Amino acid sequence: MLKLFRKKNKTKKNIGNSNKNNDTQPTVESIKSLTYYDLIQLNGHEIPDDLRDIGYQSEGAVSEYPFRSFILHFGNTTLTTGALESLYRAGAVNVTFYFNKLTKSQAVRTYKNAATDEGARLTNLLKSGNELEAAEAAKSITAAKRLLDEISDGYNDGFLGVCVATVFAPDERTLDNIGMILQDDLIGNDHNLRVLYDRQRSGWVSTLPIGNNKIKDKGDRRFFDRTAIVAACPFYSSRIPFSGGVPVGVNKHSFTMEFLNVFAPYLDNYSSLIVGVSGSGKSFTNKFVSSSQVLLGYRIFSIDPDGENGPICRLMGGREVEIREGGEVCINALAISEEEVEVTLPNGRRVTKTVVPVGSKIGQLLKFFSKLTGSLSSEEKSVIKKALKDVFDDFGITTDPESLYEPDKIAVRTESGAIEYKRKRKSEMTLTDVYIRILKNCAEGVDWENYTYERLTDRFAERLLKVLRGFLRDYPDGKMLDGQTNFGDGKPVDNMLENVCWINFNIKPIEGSDIYDTMMHVLTTIGWEYFMKRPSLRRFKKRIKIEEAWRMKRVPGAMEFIEDLARRSRKYNGGADIITQDLSAFLDDPSGRALIKAATTAIFLRIGQISHEEKMEYKSIFNFSEGELDIICRRAPESEKDQSKGEGVLRVGGSSAYIKVTVSDEMRSFVDTDPDYLIKNGLMPEVEESYIEKEIRDEVLL
Repeated sequence: MLKLFRKKNKTKKNIGNSNKNNDTQPTVESIKSLTYYDLIQLNGHEIPDDLRDIGYQSEGAVSEYPFRSFILHFGNTTLTTGALESLYRAGAVNVTFYFNKLTKSQAVRTYKNAATDEGARLTNLLKSGNELEAAEAAKSITAAKRLLDEISDGYNDGFLGVCVATVFAPDERTLDNIGMILQDDLIGNDHNLRVLYDRQRSGWVSTLPIGNNKIKDKGDRRFFDRTAIVAACPFYSSRIPFSGGVPVGVNKHSFTMEFLNVFAPYLDNYSSLIVGVSGSGKSFTNKFVSSSQVLLGYRIFSIDPDGENGPICRLMGGREVEIREGGEVCINALAISEEEVEVTLPNGRRVTKTVVPVGSKIGQLLKFFSKLTGSLSSEEKSVIKKALKDVFDDFGITTDPESLYEPDKIAVRTESGAIEYKRKRKSEMTLTDVYIRILKNCAEGVDWENYTYERLTDRFAERLLKVLRGFLRDYPDGKMLDGQTNFGDGKPVDNMLENVCWINFNIKPIEGSDIYDTMMHVLTTIGWEYFMKRPSLRRFKKRIKIEEAWRMKRVPGAMEFIEDLARRSRKYNGGADIITQDLSAFLDDPSGRALIKAATTAIFLRIGQISHEEKMEYKSIFNFSEGELDIICRRAPESEKDQSKGEGVLRVGGSSAYIKVTVSDEMRSFVDTDPDYLIKNGLMPEVEESYIEKEIRDEVLL
């Protein structure tokens, strides 16, 4: 060990002179005699006698490299995840913890003394009138009592530990600046980074990776429990700070329940992700989380491509809307609603103003028509813009919210049977209105009953009229898109969205249809216009859930729209939930990539085996650790004994946890879609008996 600190300059010089005078090569015996420390020791190491807080070392051809050793004195607050992040990311810093596990009796005695000392400190602080410090002391007493109970009951352990850090810098000025920055940052968490005066050599040796602790004074050690040790490690601890929300699964490390709060106050965005391959438990998790959110008073607007949410939605008091050809449901893409925006008055005060976003709506409709027609040329866009502007004028709709309503109020019966007087909204613009306006602007000799014409004054309208004709209400697809928005029950859409906790749109019946992807986009637009931006729903926490959202990439402008929805929904006390089994569709699109980066909460279930390049991409975007990648990129189960289904990584803000989604047996019967489970428990959907089958059965019985 003594060789580690000796200077090598003189030895190096002698070796140089020896080589100069004698060309003999080193023998095998001389090479074998070199020890490990001979190979790793420094060229020079010095701690001046006249300086108490700095040392110098040199390595290779570089000049003196100053260093300073510190000891971290932890405050009374609990050590939390990320509290030491600035220390770990400071650059050339060696940080070493030394822990000694206490017996149960030692740990209990230590914390009894700590609780007694804090109680005495609290009494003195209250007498002196120092309310701020007294509040901190009260928190410390509460934490001490809690840990005392956990240790006494065997749920926790006690350790005595010390943290030593050595900071290196190219010059003394930089070293001073780094030290001051670290001290200022850590003091915010009540942790003091103090210089080891007259103990620089001991601190330097203690931070070497040889496990030789020279800082052994009793006053230097601090009590740690298991949670604090995990939080001190330079990686995310497998624990989500509790801030409310819904229970989502059991922590595989601590065996405690983890909660998902998509509206946690420390999050800067309320959007979330649920990712997993088919069969990983993705839909199961979404239904379980959604039902729990309804119990907390959330309002949910969900798009259900596979028709799986109906039972749990109805159970929770929601409404399922089934969209199919020949049905009565109509989703009008041209529907528009008011929204609240912030404006600045001349005196600098910011106020909220309600407006109708006519300009942005026209931009959205251009992308909608581009999807219907395949693409739009510049001339065709001009024709559509002119027609839309004229239709807005025909309906008298401006940026003034009053333009959306009739002047007189009407009587409306609520769900409770009471009668309220509300202003009636004007009829919505429809595809037929736009089609008629294009005919008026670009055609002559029009037969208004059959929508035919003799000649066109604008040749660029010809393709538009041919394509849009197939989406009017007298065609099967058009009946679902062209008309007043209604959900098949004759009730006003406005009233239902205000009174229903969960509305689920089942688009399974139109799977394979030409307008399947378009309908997903239109429903998302309706959710934004009628649900998220609605001023009367501002008091509710709202979620727009889009399952199999990767399909939106097929619709021009849909990814940009979802990204805008996810970013802006926070202002309306809401957020978007993206449920998908394919992240590549988002990573390949600039707006999709921005969307998943903005999500602050996520549940990553098994995504299957992926290439090394994809792993590195996921790691760079989501800051995954190697352990997290191993969890979500694992192979499919190989036998019935493998119970890994439903396991994944829960991410809330910067915290992660390894969880297994867990529900009660009663809840599982409503959310599970596994055929084996449904058959075993007699829960498979019954096949409705047709009229012919019924006649045959009756004849057999006779």
